[in-house]
Amino acid sequence: MNSLNLNDLKSKDINYSKIVNHTLDVTDDSILCINHNEKEKLDEYIMLSLKQNPKFIITSNSSEIENEKVLKFEHYDLVFNHILQEISPNFNDLDYFGITGTNGKTTTAFYLNQLIGEENLFVGTIDEKEKYFFTNEKILTTPKLFNIVKMISLQKNKIKSVSLEVSSHALDQNRLGNLEFLISGFTNLSQDHLDYHGSLKNYLDTKAKLFQKGVSEKFVYIESEDTNDLLKASDIASYSIGSKQNSNVRFIKFSDNTLKFIIDGYKVECELNLTGPKFIENFLLAFSMAYYSGLYNLNDLISNCRNLTNPPGRFETIMHDNKTVVVDYAHTPVAISEAINHAKGKYISVKVILGAGGDRDKSKRTKMGEAAVNADYIIITNDNPRSEDPVEISKNILKGIPLNKNTEVILDRKKAIYKGVESLKDNEVLLILGKGHEKDQEIQNKFYPFDDVKIAREALELRN
Repeated sequence: MNSLNLNDLKSKDINYSKIVNHTLDVTDDSILCINHNEKEKLDEYIMLSLKQNPKFIITSNSSEIENEKVLKFEHYDLVFNHILQEISPNFNDLDYFGITGTNGKTTTAFYLNQLIGEENLFVGTIDEKEKYFFTNEKILTTPKLFNIVKMISLQKNKIKSVSLEVSSHALDQNRLGNLEFLISGFTNLSQDHLDYHGSLKNYLDTKAKLFQKGVSEKFVYIESEDTNDLLKASDIASYSIGSKQNSNVRFIKFSDNTLKFIIDGYKVECELNLTGPKFIENFLLAFSMAYYSGLYNLNDLISNCRNLTNPPGRFETIMHDNKTVVVDYAHTPVAISEAINHAKGKYISVKVILGAGGDRDKSKRTKMGEAAVNADYIIITNDNPRSEDPVEISKNILKGIPLNKNTEVILDRKKAIYKGVESLKDNEVLLILGKGHEKDQEIQNKFYPFDDVKIAREALELRN
């Protein structure tokens, strides 16, 4: 079969609402659009999909499969972009805001979404199942471009912009294609995903891909030891957030729910009803991205500040009968330490429940234990052990905790939460860390319903 071109596609009877981009979504009469760098993998996926009786399979001429349903195109990328335009004709005309960094991406994007209003679409690691109802594939921190475009096309309300978490994996894998960002933001860098990147330098270099010409027009960053290297790797305009006299955005003071800062010489006071570690930095990054985008009025942004809330599972506070539990997504050593230290400033005693994900960066587990030592009581439990032995994961974490520390291991996460809640006294807090917004637990490649917030509420209500 000869290679086809874009005009050949246009001559076909294509229902673009039926196009899918993953083998798991192929059904009778659907149209699969797929390609892969490895020919063997590509043909394996195509053969698997043909068994599901699709109307067509649109692919590149890399495939060696000859079948009347398999349409092979010489310029697949051109065809793919045409399909995206047919699914959502205006997706390239929207303004994209990208946030990257180890911690704080979700919180920053969530704040930004609330600051700039209903015409902004938030794409991040909460409410995944609701937004990704159209696909059966695994939900990622940063979805691939096809899923973003599909999501945009399904919005009932008109949107003008998208706030998007951008992971290092997505940048390394070019998951977003040629998508261009009006403005991007950098939160911070600490150890995570070294099983994938190999070193912190590689990790930072990958993050820096977001801050290049043709990817972002400009970016805002929170000043840190890493930002000098980031600035050297970038070739676009940037704006800094810090406490120095020459910072573009300078923090002054936060007290009585009022934040004072200076942005481009303007003195700003805004009301904030937020809490949690690094919430000021995350807020300032979101506010600055909105301001430096040039799309929004400063006074309107200030007015919107008082209505901001934290995203689900980000220092989410649950109270019952004077007892307090906080559920937070903290799963890196730095985030764990920051969550505990923040709580230390508010409560007389801090108790913590944490675990580590299986089949992920093993080198950070001992450091996670070390990060928890400031807590008054530690329970090591299961996070998402995946295919690993939970006992071995807990041993890795325990290596970082002194033997004389008040610590115990309760691998059943529900029992761990119940035990932690039962131990609570007035003016103490229980931090349940690691899973945050997640609604299931992955054990031996199976997913079981599990919601830290729901379990914590049950435990508080049943507590004697």
